[in-house]
Amino acid sequence: MIAINNLKCWKSRIPLFIFVLLCMLIAPFPAHANSLPSSSAYTLSASTSSPQVGDSFTVTATANVSELFAFETIFTYDPQRVKLIRADAAANGNLIKPVADEGKIVLAWSKEGNEQPTNGTMRMAELTFNVLKEGETEVLWKSLRIANRSLQEVSVSPGVSLRTNVRAESGSGDVGNVGGVNVPNTVGSGKEPALLALEAAIITNPAQTSQFSVRAVSLTSEPGNHVRVALHVEQVLKEIHSTNGKSTFVIMIPRQESASITVDVASEVLQAIQSKSGGSGSLVISSSVGMYKLPIDQLKLDASSKVTITIAPVSEEQAHAMGTIVANEGFTLAGAPVDFSVSILDASGQVTEMHDYESAFAARTLPAGHMDPDKSAAVLFRADDTLAPVPTLFVKQPDGSYMALIHRMGNSAYGLITGSRTFADLRGHWSKGDIETMAGRLLVNGDTEGRFRPDDAITRAEFAKLLTNALALPDKGDSMTFRDVEPSAWYSRTLLTAVSFGLIKGYDGGVFRPDSFVSREEIAIMLDRALHLTGYQYDSPANFAELLDMDQLNDWSKDAIYKMLGLGIITGDQSNMIQPSQSATRAEAAVMLKRMLIKLSYMNE
Repeated sequence: MIAINNLKCWKSRIPLFIFVLLCMLIAPFPAHANSLPSSSAYTLSASTSSPQVGDSFTVTATANVSELFAFETIFTYDPQRVKLIRADAAANGNLIKPVADEGKIVLAWSKEGNEQPTNGTMRMAELTFNVLKEGETEVLWKSLRIANRSLQEVSVSPGVSLRTNVRAESGSGDVGNVGGVNVPNTVGSGKEPALLALEAAIITNPAQTSQFSVRAVSLTSEPGNHVRVALHVEQVLKEIHSTNGKSTFVIMIPRQESASITVDVASEVLQAIQSKSGGSGSLVISSSVGMYKLPIDQLKLDASSKVTITIAPVSEEQAHAMGTIVANEGFTLAGAPVDFSVSILDASGQVTEMHDYESAFAARTLPAGHMDPDKSAAVLFRADDTLAPVPTLFVKQPDGSYMALIHRMGNSAYGLITGSRTFADLRGHWSKGDIETMAGRLLVNGDTEGRFRPDDAITRAEFAKLLTNALALPDKGDSMTFRDVEPSAWYSRTLLTAVSFGLIKGYDGGVFRPDSFVSREEIAIMLDRALHLTGYQYDSPANFAELLDMDQLNDWSKDAIYKMLGLGIITGDQSNMIQPSQSATRAEAAVMLKRMLIKLSYMNE
């Protein structure tokens, strides 16, 4: 009865506690006294401290709370300079449709009835504004009312404000370069580090990049912590055609913690990007969950096609199963993996899932926080409940965190793992550090007795598997055509893929000779083919010291050997010789492969 009487005092305002009671009816809780709720340490932070007219920015409200089960909070802002376009409670739960008056927003939120109250730091609200007019603007956190599960309430006035300086419109946003990965210049408010992960974009050339304005993009929150993004075609086409020298266009999605993102793009938008860029254009989807660079030239589109890109954390059940798979390999899964998918809806209503691409290594990122790059790796999870390594570069951000930059010719669920591996027979060996680095990324393995056998010669089948796995190439080809390769052989699938991509070839008579050893010049040829497959652009030939046995090179290998020497992928031995026709060892092959991946920026040094 006390709770009901209390509600009557609030009837002129948002019925927050009616909402709470409904949650309780759905999932009753034990009848016992709760500790009084409390809150303190209020902060407001912005995704950028200097947005420009026509752009958007997000303000995040954080508080330290105890025994919080529900809250109502009020913010005020300057409607002459900014327009509120979205208001969300930052945590999962039940949100009453926000009430927005001119310059004022009221949010009411509650947990589900069977959940425990929150204790500790909590992101309570995220407000996204469209910038209307230049000059200084202010967002004020005016009031906060919180309640525990017994509807005991506390009212406070945080009195925290955030001032933002709005710049005049100047076309596309500024872009800065960070260690090979380019991100829009973003500065925090001083309350917390800038949230760079949501604004990360893999950009080949910042000068050729343009970000779509908020007028071109609309976001709709859907059940299940899902955000659907649609483009306003007329505005988007206008922005594409108004740019000069742009080939990469970015859809920037304001921070949505752990939300899955679905973006629908009309075929005419992608075709306009291709036309504007001479066929080399890209579309980048950037969110806090992950970034994806869509290779438009890999898509078969008709005039009325619609492309859908989804970036979604896997479910808790899937994450648990994936964690078990990772643990079985002796590693630890770091956070929930993220599934990247692309589908095409054509004019007939048929949907085609783009599992693999024909020739493009599509780029994507995962936020890696403060993981140690020397003990971390990214993996993909296959449909058969196995995992595989993927080319990954950990890029340090200005706030000290990392992004994992992944390149692969396909789409899947990707996750980050931590751990290390070593082999007993590497002690004192010259390759120990390199082999352990490669093993920690699942790129090389030992035998069943835990040995690596670094000085054993490597076979053609072994190197084909090593190279195919290093590039995470998708399965390709229908059947094995070599007379000396059994379909059930342990290497048959990766061998078929390597042959299908032209990395390795057979001999006359339809044989492959899988158990024959690979020479150093044969490895040079295969690494050269792999570099071409990735689209690597060779600079002018680098100067390198002439080795004593260069006259022993075969004509068919000279070009590849010169290239590998110029890139530092192959080096001479202690006698200043390359011994091109000699069999390479397992250690030599692994080290050369590592150097190639580093040269491609597919792994860290």
